[in-house]
Amino acid sequence: MPTTEILESVVPRSIIIGKSILYKLPNVIHSLGKQPKVLIITGTHTKSVAGEPVYSVLSSQKIESEMIIVENSSLESADIYVDQVKQYKPDILISVGGGGIIDISKYCLFKNLHKIELISIPTATPHDGIASPFIFLDDPTEKFIGECRPPVAILADVDIILQHPDLLRYLAAGVGDTIGKITAIWDWKYAWRIKSVKFSRFVGGVLENADTLFQNQVSQALLDPEHAVQVVIKALLIAGVLMGTSNDIRVGYGSEHMISAALHSETPDAKILHGERIALGTILMAHLQGQNHNHVVEILSKAGCPTNLSDLEDEIPPEALITALVKAHKINPKMYTILGKTGLTEAAAWNLATETGVID
Repeated sequence: MPTTEILESVVPRSIIIGKSILYKLPNVIHSLGKQPKVLIITGTHTKSVAGEPVYSVLSSQKIESEMIIVENSSLESADIYVDQVKQYKPDILISVGGGGIIDISKYCLFKNLHKIELISIPTATPHDGIASPFIFLDDPTEKFIGECRPPVAILADVDIILQHPDLLRYLAAGVGDTIGKITAIWDWKYAWRIKSVKFSRFVGGVLENADTLFQNQVSQALLDPEHAVQVVIKALLIAGVLMGTSNDIRVGYGSEHMISAALHSETPDAKILHGERIALGTILMAHLQGQNHNHVVEILSKAGCPTNLSDLEDEIPPEALITALVKAHKINPKMYTILGKTGLTEAAAWNLATETGVID
């Protein structure tokens, strides 16, 4: 009798997207079935925009809560916040902020022995980490730390996200991270064929179809920032939830993320968003995989996302990208991708970067 594989996964219980929805937070908390201690984790910039409003909403309903401010979301600083969480012993952790805040929050869950539920309240459209169980922290690369229970609930308040001072750039970066699924899924299938890694046809198919729908909406959505926020948030949530469903990071992580991490390592002080690095990595890897990289460039261009080093806010030397391309396969050596075990030669990296137009 053939054996069947057992898949155990945890996905968010509640996802709410809309305008002025913070008032729903107490109901979400009460639905967990207890009178909890709540700890809010937010950042220096997001405290006034969303951290304090969240605290006020909880206080109005007499829900016990405290707030800690994350000043540095690096792995080196992360244990400071872990200790604060352990000291407070919350039942619920509420992450209020962008990508660094959600990763610090998930790291706190990862390092705590007692069970804590996580609620995610994004203030920007950074990446699919707002819903996934996987944790990345700067070390100085975007180092994969591990996984925890994914958020039990996600509340994406459009009004709050629209207040972001660099809204259009962050929306474009969200598009960049979402488009990265094009090469990540290809790598996942490739590893399945070459190395017999586990591959979910269902999850891969759902994500491919969702990504196609997203690509068709991008150019029109970005004409209206409010609509664009909802489109990008939904795309990021779908990817994050599918990661939790499959318990496999490969759903949204492939060679494009390895290039992003390697480039971050080469230029740690550059002001480049995660999704912007993913955009460049996706162009490069799509071409290496034999996919239509010009299609990727077209989508990213419509979204206002960088497709060339010269498009980035900080000047990046071409040599830094070439070094990143040569080293990228070492970022996560256990993960098999189009980069293989030996990676690219320097000559091949230059050819790839110039053929795709990422380097002029």
